Amino acid sequence: MSSVFQWISVMFVPALCLGIIGYGVWKKAPVYDLFIEGVREGLEAAVMMLPFLMAIFLGLETLKTSGALSSLELLVRPVLNAVGIPEQLTPLILLRPVSGSGSLAVLEETLKSVGPDSFAGRAACILSGSCETVFYVVGMYFSVTSVKKVRHCLPIGLICYVIGVFGAVIICKYM
Repeated sequence: MSSVFQWISVMFVPALCLGIIGYGVWKKAPVYDLFIEGVREGLEAAVMMLPFLMAIFLGLETLKTSGALSSLELLVRPVLNAVGIPEQLTPLILLRPVSGSGSLAVLEETLKSVGPDSFAGRAACILSGSCETVFYVVGMYFSVTSVKKVRHCLPIGLICYVIGVFGAVIICKYM
């Protein structure tokens, strides 16, 4: 059975590509020209996003190297402990809204230190899978779509993030 799944996983992407190309040919669409146009648009979007990505990464690295992130952790940790959130989740909670890859590294460290079957480990996994990188998404999506007024999006995104954090902890507590 595993060899069947392995074959399916190896063949899925090539079969999907061939299916798309075949459908385009069947509909008499200029498949290659449309592909090149899509690549061009993707590169233009990437170039538009680059300054925002650089600003996010520079700001995040500045917070980490200056020690401001550690200080913020020390300030927030007692509040989180008071509402029943394990202190091991503090770095993940602070980093997840900003950086997906950075928060995955923190998740890995958390799982190594407390284990994946612990309360904090399970809550960290649910938090990582269900909470969005709010600042990253707002910065990226609004940079590409040229929307300038993020007045309501950022607060609502952060409120939803906080709900996701508490939801992850509550799910782990009662499941």
